[in-house]
Amino acid sequence: MINYARERAIEILKTASTAVLATTSPSGVQVGEFPCEAIGIDIYILVPQTSDHLFNLEQDDRVALHTESWELTGKGRALSSQDNWPAISLVQKHGTAWYVLVKVVPGQIQILRPDGWGPAETIDLIPPR
Repeated sequence: MINYARERAIEILKTASTAVLATTSPSGVQVGEFPCEAIGIDIYILVPQTSDHLFNLEQDDRVALHTESWELTGKGRALSSQDNWPAISLVQKHGTAWYVLVKVVPGQIQILRPDGWGPAETIDLIPPR
């Protein structure tokens, strides 16, 4: 069952090329839409270097992402230039030197109904504490 849930999550996450990122911390609630790309279960998001999202992530790694077909909650971390960045097309685009790559590891994914009303399916990837 766990393998099915993981494979289903991988399948649905790769459908998005942009996502709305929400973070919160001392600089308040921040919400913005950014380009994204999934590799397996992880989502990578390009966030401008000057974004308050990065400050928020230093203080609290909890994030929420929303697209037209899914939403998720999980943990986010800004990758530094010393980290091994994955070989994804997202970071090959012109102008990405002014951005920071944020890695999001999902905890729970809600797959939205095609008619737009509420979740049709929920996938828990990290056991509750």
